[in-house]
Amino acid sequence: MLEIKERDPLSNLVLEVLDDPSKKEMVFYLMCYSQLVRREGNPYVELEKFLSCAYRNFRNARNYWKDVLVEMNLFVVSDLYGNIYMGKDIYRVEEGSIHFISLRSEYLNVFESISQKVLKLWNILSRTMLYRKHLTAQDAVVISTMMFNEGIYEELRSYCELCVERYPAERKYFNLLYRLAGVYLGQGREIVREIRDILQEAQKLGDVYYGFNLYKLKRDLETLLRRAEVGKSISPLRIEFINQKKKRGNWLRRIFNKFGDMINRVFRKDKDKYFFEGDICSKSFQTPYMS
Repeated sequence: MLEIKERDPLSNLVLEVLDDPSKKEMVFYLMCYSQLVRREGNPYVELEKFLSCAYRNFRNARNYWKDVLVEMNLFVVSDLYGNIYMGKDIYRVEEGSIHFISLRSEYLNVFESISQKVLKLWNILSRTMLYRKHLTAQDAVVISTMMFNEGIYEELRSYCELCVERYPAERKYFNLLYRLAGVYLGQGREIVREIRDILQEAQKLGDVYYGFNLYKLKRDLETLLRRAEVGKSISPLRIEFINQKKKRGNWLRRIFNKFGDMINRVFRKDKDKYFFEGDICSKSFQTPYMS
């Protein structure tokens, strides 16, 4: 497991779920809550409605929902008498009477931000994850790239820090994403110099990396650098997968650039590997509890 510490519960949740796909259900709990709040216009949702939403997608949810809420440490349960249950006190909640669930008070004021982040996280999980606890370096590269594309920059930097220790062979790529995320967070050195250095680091990674089109990324970084040099705003970049149809039609270029071995290694249909089709993984993630 990743070492997760000194972060707020929401950031911890993001990193935990990315590291252990079997915990995807926790993200769905947040999605259920967000949907019900938007539908009813009230941050205090009936617990029964909340659990019914989760039960439709995770068959065993009614058996261990207290365990999930305690582990998440993001929700508060209350009753009609004003009693509040949070943390391990949630185990004291008796089913059968009317209860309400809401985010902890410190998160209620940032509900919109949380909802957007949860949706992005769900999108990453649904598009990139396989059901296995022990992730490979390729998994980490795909996940971190999707995090960058979704604009989850703060969590991405934390994830990259951890992945650098776990996958030293991919250190340069994780450091690249870390610094790119820092540019959009307004961290690091003067922006023009930082983008120029990032571009130089990208040149060392070649044109294709684990199926990602770094040739296009470098061209986009050059455009970004020119905008920064004249004081213009910089827009978010996206790191794209290689367009396989175009590659198949240009076999001379593939041979010339010696991409064949890498393509075979990255795209082979193997139970422990992704097979990319277009811009997403064709192996979608599902937990054993999904309907």
